[in-house]
Amino acid sequence: MPIENNNVLDFKTFFLLYKDKVYKYAYLHLKEEAAAADLVQETFSRIWKKWAELDGNKNPQSYLYTIARNLVFDELRKQKIRFQFQATDIDQTKLVDNSNEEAIRFKDLERIYREAISKLPKSRLEIFLLSKEEFLDNQEIADRLGISVNTVRDQLVKGNKFVRQYILDHFEISIALLIFLRIF
Repeated sequence: MPIENNNVLDFKTFFLLYKDKVYKYAYLHLKEEAAAADLVQETFSRIWKKWAELDGNKNPQSYLYTIARNLVFDELRKQKIRFQFQATDIDQTKLVDNSNEEAIRFKDLERIYREAISKLPKSRLEIFLLSKEEFLDNQEIADRLGISVNTVRDQLVKGNKFVRQYILDHFEISIALLIFLRIF
């Protein structure tokens, strides 16, 4: 859009043409209506201050999007700083040291895990240990034991399912446990 007379009517037309696009861009990044609306106002305020100096042959849309982009980045930096400040401003007296309790729970979990493994049938146990403790892939296990890859895969699936269910049946559910079970 060329700027012909650098007048108010040209700016109004420019504003009406691009305000929604700038708003969508800001809202896409900031995820807040009020912040996006403020950014639109600030963007066009800065354009207005330079409107008389803008040359229609130079791309005013490019200048507009550069201002909007920089304002979005500035706001995102401010939000990050506010978030970090709020995270560090947590009342330190409310934080509790659970490391001993967590260590005990982890040892219990490991004990139950070992119990579950020991209850696997001998051939499944061998495949399970080669996979989980020696970190061999299915093909390597199949080659070592002289069985098919499909048999290895099937035995691992059954072994993982049994161990997971055994732990669920014998251990108190916690977040750490759920994370642990996601591994298998």
